[in-house]
Amino acid sequence: MQLRRLLPAALLCLLAGWCEAASAAPDPEAQMDFAQNAYVYGDYEAVIRTITPLVDPDIQLVGIDAQARAWELLGLAHLFLKHEEQARAAFTRLIKLDPERRLDPLVVPPAAIAFFEGIRASLAEELQREREEFVRRQKEEEERRRLANTVEVQKEIRRNSRLVAAMPFGIGQFQNGDAALGAAFLAGELAAIGLSVGFFLAVEDLRQPSGRIARDDIGRAESLQTAQVVSGGAAVGLMVLGAAQALWSFREETLVRERTIKPGPGPAAAPAGASFSIAW
Repeated sequence: MQLRRLLPAALLCLLAGWCEAASAAPDPEAQMDFAQNAYVYGDYEAVIRTITPLVDPDIQLVGIDAQARAWELLGLAHLFLKHEEQARAAFTRLIKLDPERRLDPLVVPPAAIAFFEGIRASLAEELQREREEFVRRQKEEEERRRLANTVEVQKEIRRNSRLVAAMPFGIGQFQNGDAALGAAFLAGELAAIGLSVGFFLAVEDLRQPSGRIARDDIGRAESLQTAQVVSGGAAVGLMVLGAAQALWSFREETLVRERTIKPGPGPAAAPAGASFSIAW
């Protein structure tokens, strides 16, 4: 019975102890302030004990400035205690984290600055390679984004010939890409040739077995022959006119087909801008 009355009190004490322990959990910023004060007063052992858990095995500090300050204090504390290997390791981490960082010559002894700069010099080539690799990856990422947002235009181009442009039946116009005008010349020339052939056949139909034309049909035959010459001349004139027009409006190239390819969801592999496919 007495145990039952004591159980709630024990639980309350346990809860109060847990809350007190949680409130006493170390704050990284407060720990850094303590380490800074310890460094100012020359307690380098305290600096090492305080900062080491903040950076090893995991970084508990937020921001490059806070992390760099932690590695700097840790390196200086180890160096002043003659722990050169540990100091070298801490300064190496500092230089790789912030390659442009320098120790303040107003508060850091020249020997410590020389030690730090010696490490920087030994890491110069490695830092340069890392910087170049970073720039290369950055450029590749920018290029990938640019290609992903680039619209590719594919054009099929045909090379034209002046010899073809001088051919009859609208061939030159078709080559220049003017299909309507080419069809007009083709139809006109065929019609004129057809009429000329038709008139010729009509005249031949008037001839007698002896090859002569009867006196009564001579007038008609002459009219048909005149129409034959006129239609034949019209055909030749249309051919000449068509060739002249095709040569006058001749173009070295004709766009046969054009299509636009929009970028897909994946990385673009095609070159940027417009690509051309040329056919002869």
